[in-house]
Amino acid sequence: MSILLTGIIVTILSLIVIVFVFIKRKKITCMVGMMVAMALGMLVGLTDGLLAGILYSGNLFFSTVLGMGFGFLAGFLTGLPISVMAIIDGVLSGIMGGMMGAMLGEMISPQHQNSMIRVMLVIFVGMIGIVLYMLQQETGFNRFSFINKIFHNPLLLSIVFLLFFYTYNHLYNELAQDHNVPIKNSHMSQSMTHNKSSGSPLNSSTKAKKVVIEATEFAYFPKDFKLSAGQPVTLIFKNSGEVEHDIEFENMKASLLQQSHHGHHSKNQTVHIHSLPGKTAEVKFIPIESGVFRFYCTVPGHKESGMVGFVEVS
Repeated sequence: MSILLTGIIVTILSLIVIVFVFIKRKKITCMVGMMVAMALGMLVGLTDGLLAGILYSGNLFFSTVLGMGFGFLAGFLTGLPISVMAIIDGVLSGIMGGMMGAMLGEMISPQHQNSMIRVMLVIFVGMIGIVLYMLQQETGFNRFSFINKIFHNPLLLSIVFLLFFYTYNHLYNELAQDHNVPIKNSHMSQSMTHNKSSGSPLNSSTKAKKVVIEATEFAYFPKDFKLSAGQPVTLIFKNSGEVEHDIEFENMKASLLQQSHHGHHSKNQTVHIHSLPGKTAEVKFIPIESGVFRFYCTVPGHKESGMVGFVEVS
């Protein structure tokens, strides 16, 4: 949900800059136009590349293409009314930013994704404010003199930033609750891992939770869900694709409920389930530790094509 909200904010602020440049293009010098195109292309490429890298984790090629595409478009549109040099500067900066942003989004751990999105949003909003201030000074667009007052008054500038990010966090929390989206917070995950892992009894008599995951080429539906430590889970894996798929949970400790040769549960085992095309498989287990864990398809090439998801055990 933070990805969607951040993407909307980035798009709106980028369009404001682009429209401003188109309206006042006759008063903007080539040098200033080149700087604005380069700054916006880089900012959009970095931010949208980061969002794409997180959203399409495991598919670095696709997220890189998306990040480069958004950066290219932002740099091109900003430089278009100024000059060919501004277009070149904006396009190249956008492509470079998209590549770096996608790699950052792919490498960052799930626990720190939301924090990184917020950090990038702070940088984006701050730099866009500076760009708009520079354009206002260059074009003499004095009808918006309040921009001057804000930038020359540190207290007023701080208030504007605090109000903006308070509104952002408020909207994010409301949307997350409405759509029942798990909020992956590093401190929450760490505290749950240390505090709840030893306090959740493994009780196979507790009512089991039923989870259905469908696989296609190449995605899981849903790609994220919640479980409770100590509660039995019946995972039903439906393969609606045309090739074999499986699911393996990375670093998630669990007790498998299938009976072993000695008649005992298999504890601290990796949860893995496989299904042939058009078939359905089932596995029963009890999560032991809390945290946020990744799951993916181990068939060669499938994880890299986007078959990755996350489960939050609370």
